[in-house]
Amino acid sequence: MSYHRPPRMALVGRARGPGGALSHGLGDAMGLVAGDQLPQLAAQVNRFGPGAPAAYQFTTKVFPVATGKIDPEIALVATTIYLRRATDAYNQFHDAGSLAAITRANLGFADPVGFVTGNLADVVSTIGSFADSLGLPAASSDDATIAGVDSRLLLYAAAGALLLWMVAR
Repeated sequence: MSYHRPPRMALVGRARGPGGALSHGLGDAMGLVAGDQLPQLAAQVNRFGPGAPAAYQFTTKVFPVATGKIDPEIALVATTIYLRRATDAYNQFHDAGSLAAITRANLGFADPVGFVTGNLADVVSTIGSFADSLGLPAASSDDATIAGVDSRLLLYAAAGALLLWMVAR
């Protein structure tokens, strides 16, 4: 007979944001988006705003970090930045992936809100990577909040929970 206790299995459910499937970039045709991707989009687009070098300044406006609905103006700017990154990559490498991104972005100009909503994760990561490669300053919300909560607070809460768990064992 063994007195060894088996390790407790963590009670982990499906990874879902506050909007369920909607938080994974699936929105309606009107541009409704939930989760934390929309604030990241605004933060990444703002990197190409007034503080950017003239060659990479796509807007003179600083977009507010919002949730819920994609503003048509930010969608147009995001689509333009996405196209510029794809064009720069194609001019340097002449690859099929960049050409496909150019085609997607050009088609996206017919409905920028639909394009950004349908490809939100890709657009956010592409714009962020493009800004990083240009050496633009980091986005203001990169480490500030997670789902509207200060990330340091979440870190402290996790450390406290871990400490309580260790003491309870």
